[in-house]
Amino acid sequence: MKGIASKVMIVLGILLILASIIWWAVAVSALVKLPDDIDSAAEYMGKMTWFVDPVSHRPLPEGKEVEMDLKVERSLKSDAAQYDSAKGVILEKILVDLGMQKQEQRFAYVLDRKTFENLQDGRAYAWREDYVVDRQGSYYPFLPMDTSRDEKYRIWKNEINDAVESEFVSEEEKEGITVYNFRGSFEEKPLDPACLEAYGLPATLPFEEFKASLKTMGVDVDGLLALARQRFSAEDLKQLSSALEAGVPLKYYWTMENETSVEPKTGIPVDTYKNVETVSMEVDREALTAAFSVFTKYASDPALAPYLGKLSELQQKMAGEGKQKIFRIEYSQTAESIKTVVDEAKRALGKINVAKVYIPWALLIVGALLLIIGLLMGGEPAQEE
Repeated sequence: MKGIASKVMIVLGILLILASIIWWAVAVSALVKLPDDIDSAAEYMGKMTWFVDPVSHRPLPEGKEVEMDLKVERSLKSDAAQYDSAKGVILEKILVDLGMQKQEQRFAYVLDRKTFENLQDGRAYAWREDYVVDRQGSYYPFLPMDTSRDEKYRIWKNEINDAVESEFVSEEEKEGITVYNFRGSFEEKPLDPACLEAYGLPATLPFEEFKASLKTMGVDVDGLLALARQRFSAEDLKQLSSALEAGVPLKYYWTMENETSVEPKTGIPVDTYKNVETVSMEVDREALTAAFSVFTKYASDPALAPYLGKLSELQQKMAGEGKQKIFRIEYSQTAESIKTVVDEAKRALGKINVAKVYIPWALLIVGALLLIIGLLMGGEPAQEE
């Protein structure tokens, strides 16, 4: 009986060791991936500063900026019906609350369920469902599991329709867990047209408003237009009228500095403790020059030449003055929200540990013990001749 028990324990030990190896190779890959039951919310508080009038968009005098309290609510949910074994769809809703004014923003992300990278997919959109974007190779709303402090990650930014490099800056304890702090920043990246539309910023400036600005800079626009009507051909006058009706094209730029804490094992961001973003604007001088290129035909006209020279000087002056700030938003995550998201990260970490650590190591340890005991017991001694 002793020999039989020994053999049984040896076989069971070997089977459990093999089971642990198979679990690591197969089950972990199948179980540890983007879950299909994500339902997370975060809250941020801060302020929004307007450097132009929020209604007319005319510049405000220095010291007369308009400051408003800002509250941002963000939710992430899995669209489980669109999941498959390789891809997951995450829906994001952001509510920007300025007290009397609220704005809702919606986005959809298609992620690789193993790497958490964004994929090129027709279901991925920004700002509105018909605005499909290609975020392939970037990360958001999560970093990868086992986030490394030695790597830089490309984090997607919808406002500029591009990814931004983010790098490790420090490690600390936060609400009972170890987090990695990452920082990402950029300056004056062109604003995506869909974002421009979502924020209600004008793509052009009515020529009448621009004319008033030119007048303060010493350009007699009415005199110039009166001369043009006298000396331009009918075709050139038609082109000039079209340009005046279209208005003055504007260009917008986004600047950002962001610092976020990430739970490295799960890749879940748990705290955005610093976020400062600024939108600035300038006249699209190249587009403006192209729109009013008809004037170049009359550069040698002695009556028009002084006006055109003045406009050329003005263009150089505008290039040197820089961009007009439109607004700045500053916010950080609330303490209660941090605790909530940390608890979610802890639960996700617990599930990962069960699948990646506890089960395979339990199989391995129990299997090794059974094998050792079985080998120590040995078989029955051979009978003497």
